[in-house]
Amino acid sequence: MTKKITPLALAAAPLMSLLLLQGCTKTVSMVGSTASTAAPDAAKQKPTPPPAPKPEPIEARAIYITGWTASGKKSMERIMALIDKTPLNAVVIDVKDSDGAITYKSDVPLAKEVMAHKGKVKEIGQYGYGSRAPKIDNLMAELKKRDIYPIARLAVFADDCMPRVRPEYAVKRKDGGIWENRKREAWANPYKKEVWEYNVALAEEAIKKGFKEIQWDYVRFPTDGKLLNMAFPGKTQTPPPQVINEFLKFAKERVHKAGGVMSADIFGLTVLSKNDMGIGQTIRSIAEHVDYICPMVYPSHYNRGEYGIPNPDRAPYKTVFVSLRDGKERIKGTDCKIRPWLQNFNLQSKYRAPDIWAQIKAARDNGINEYLLWDPNNRYTHTAEAFKLQEIAEAKEKKQKQVAAKPGPETAPKPN
Repeated sequence: MTKKITPLALAAAPLMSLLLLQGCTKTVSMVGSTASTAAPDAAKQKPTPPPAPKPEPIEARAIYITGWTASGKKSMERIMALIDKTPLNAVVIDVKDSDGAITYKSDVPLAKEVMAHKGKVKEIGQYGYGSRAPKIDNLMAELKKRDIYPIARLAVFADDCMPRVRPEYAVKRKDGGIWENRKREAWANPYKKEVWEYNVALAEEAIKKGFKEIQWDYVRFPTDGKLLNMAFPGKTQTPPPQVINEFLKFAKERVHKAGGVMSADIFGLTVLSKNDMGIGQTIRSIAEHVDYICPMVYPSHYNRGEYGIPNPDRAPYKTVFVSLRDGKERIKGTDCKIRPWLQNFNLQSKYRAPDIWAQIKAARDNGINEYLLWDPNNRYTHTAEAFKLQEIAEAKEKKQKQVAAKPGPETAPKPN
């Protein structure tokens, strides 16, 4: 049966079609609206940051280089030649020296502020703040090309530049002026978190430039001058050793996040001392917050009779050996390793190749095959010769082992 379509139905059909079409259009429009609304929300969501690069420490055998040396073509050619022909594979370069001068132009805000006072504050110009090695990026590229491990040395609280611009961050005298040590140098206040931030920001910048490790020096309180006249604005009840530890904890998190290894220099005598020596350094507590601890076991820095050695300066092997032996014991149970600073300079007496080699051997005999050689003048006159003595000693040891391993003549059997 065919249903009859009335004229009224025919008249209503176009209207129904129009309503259906409008309904579809509205649906599509709503879908489109939903999509367009979701897109900006997705854009607002920040992508998950990539994991921080894992620090890659190496068994470093390094020599120290000042910012001035780092900018010299001939001096660096001499340094590179020494590294090429010896077991050396790393360099420690000043990024912030103990006078507070930064080796290169920095983009850290407080560093830029200090740099802006170069013509107004004599210390800033005198120390070459920001201009010791203006082409540091070229040097970093060369080190990477030669596969030389770069360590950035930053002196933390010994700083004669920044406190001159920001005296509120300085160690003060009790009368309110800037306190100075025996050399008339200012110090940054360890209790000021702004001082911590300044140094850690410089460390992060150094890592971006290609340094693999941050080495904190002068991570302590002052040792000389009128110490009883010191005042620390903002000082809390926190004792000095804990202040140093809290700084290192604060720094380690940031340095590791940036992909760097972290080490700290300490006095060699802290290995002997049961307390913080009045400067906030205890070897055990510092070792808990760094990857490497670097005691300055320079024989010339030990007093006569210490460790029962009549003259430690003239007994480099024994002085270094017992210092590192005891140091290893003091940090046992931590994840920290010892990488000592060894003496490559003259002080009480002239240090020649046998004296340098004696210290390296003392470290090796303690199972420590990495070290840092310190010569403030960067001459390293007898260093290559010291490594020749090492080659001779190693060849002799190898020969002795071969002889010991070689079977002797068989004994003829006795007749029955």
